[in-house]
Amino acid sequence: MASMLAWTLARREHSCVLIDADFVAGCLDLLLGVEREPGLRFSQVDAPLGRIEGEAMNHELMTWEGVRVLPYDPWSARQPDWWEVQAAIRALAEANDVVIVDAGQGGLIETVPDLRSGMQVIAAELSVMGLARAKAHRSRLDSWGCEAPHIVGVEPRGAPRGRGHVGIGEAQDYLTATVLGPVKPSVNLCGDVLEGLGIRSVTKGSRKAMNLLADLVEQAIRPVSGTSHKDQ
Repeated sequence: MASMLAWTLARREHSCVLIDADFVAGCLDLLLGVEREPGLRFSQVDAPLGRIEGEAMNHELMTWEGVRVLPYDPWSARQPDWWEVQAAIRALAEANDVVIVDAGQGGLIETVPDLRSGMQVIAAELSVMGLARAKAHRSRLDSWGCEAPHIVGVEPRGAPRGRGHVGIGEAQDYLTATVLGPVKPSVNLCGDVLEGLGIRSVTKGSRKAMNLLADLVEQAIRPVSGTSHKDQ
């Protein structure tokens, strides 16, 4: 979802960076099919005194579909410290319109101030279990002082017809919040990723939700009083 949002914003002529801060699963470059491309990985990020020069770092990143990507390589056995994550986010925010951070299960948000202050997006599986997890994570974000998150409903993969699926209306009633979507599973997208071809477009079943989410990002980064504003 983070990748499709970045893809959508890039087509709207925003300079966009996608950061893989899922330090459990990682491998965003594999997901996108650019794992053989040269470029900086998170294990190589060096932030002396917690500071990185934005434009210099920007030029070291690999590019996917007009989006700069900073992937994580879990096989390196080195997980970045929180100040290195923050330094990377701040540096790339200086040099781009939008920085999208895939924070995995979200635990990293508590320790990185710039993530706590950024716009939050939750991908909520439209199932009883998925919505319960989304509700619990929203409570955690609130306890960390984050703004109310935007929630995108994702239809569960492999659910039997008529079973296990919760509709958008029911999800909104349970979460007492607006839920964008749904994002629908795509057999073709799954096949492309499994074959190493990456995400080649925003699928039809995801396009409406991604455009609505991109609209919200554009509202957040719109210049105020003629000054430039960056957002994570």
